[in-house]
Amino acid sequence: MYYIWESIKISLTIITENKLRSFLTLLGIMIGVTTIIFVHSVLVGAEKFIVQELSSLGSNTIYISKYSWGNNDWKKERKRKSLSIENADFIRNNSNLLEYVSPFISSLCHVKYGSKQLTYISLVGTTESYEYTSDSSPSSGRFFSSAEVDRGSNIVILGNQIADVMFGNIDPVGQYIKLNGRNFYIIGVLEKKGELFGSNMDEQVIVPITTLKKYFSYSLRGGVNISAKAKYPTRMNETMDNITSLLRVNRGLKPDEENDFSVNQISQILDFLNKITGGLQILLFVIGSLSLLVGGIGIMNIMLVSVTQRTKEIGTRKALGATKNLILIQFVIESVILCSFGGFAGIIAGFSVAALISSFTPLPYSISLVSMIIGVGFSTLVGIVFGFYPANKAAKLNPINALRYE
Repeated sequence: MYYIWESIKISLTIITENKLRSFLTLLGIMIGVTTIIFVHSVLVGAEKFIVQELSSLGSNTIYISKYSWGNNDWKKERKRKSLSIENADFIRNNSNLLEYVSPFISSLCHVKYGSKQLTYISLVGTTESYEYTSDSSPSSGRFFSSAEVDRGSNIVILGNQIADVMFGNIDPVGQYIKLNGRNFYIIGVLEKKGELFGSNMDEQVIVPITTLKKYFSYSLRGGVNISAKAKYPTRMNETMDNITSLLRVNRGLKPDEENDFSVNQISQILDFLNKITGGLQILLFVIGSLSLLVGGIGIMNIMLVSVTQRTKEIGTRKALGATKNLILIQFVIESVILCSFGGFAGIIAGFSVAALISSFTPLPYSISLVSMIIGVGFSTLVGIVFGFYPANKAAKLNPINALRYE
């Protein structure tokens, strides 16, 4: 143990005496570790951010659409027949595994109150069940009723930010507002929901689906989408199979025909996300490994130069009784210390760059123990692997020839 401690002290002395050379040597290791730490911390942070964003959609909510989520054949699926309100009604009336079913259509509108006006605001036309299938409970006022949907009433529920911009401190409930020039009676204001994938969920207005179809333009080709809330969260697969069976019957599909709709769940996005991040992690490993390989070659090169410069020193130590193993340990420790310094510097730089990027974007970063272990572990391994050959060369020097070396 004494010899190891002495080797560490000698290594630190050699490194500090050659500051510029040491810095340039560990720079390659530092860049490699910085790359690994930066990308890993941003990926982990982004994954947590997306999971948090998706949690607002509800783990027991199912979305039925023309298109599948994740890896889908868009060109093929766009030719499918659109879903209809009748499809939603059929599911609601025939499934005992669903608590709520709500069709909805998306459009755009202009909102005006007095002299204030907002253009191209997200407009959702839906039914009374949307309050539960899409977590859209009003913070004040109420949601509309089934009777109001049937009548196609001119009533509206405002997103939280729309209410703030238009009315300020005035209570909007009970006031009238214009949507595309038509008067609508405000019956509620939604709770604050924040953003979802860059889209502000508080900048929207909700009207009965019959009202939207009456007064606003929408894509007939797109039809409706359907959101449904399962009664039993532990039976999600069974519930999705039940929906699939009912829709196949309702849409008149033959047994040998493919589904012309998709039943989607939040977990599909998460699975797709895991595939993407898994691929990026592999790419990260390759890029970081190449950087560390270059750094390791630099370490080997400098250590070989160091062996040549210190040939007399090695001969003197051997003449005084230093064994081959002690010389070997001396140079391996020096290589490991150099790489470790580069590793720790890379960890600090990696997290600093990730924090800087996070301050200018909505993506958070994550400081994880795994990242630190990867950084230190890789740099130490590079020090051992690429420091061994020069150390072994030094250990094999003949002391007599070494003492004669000029």
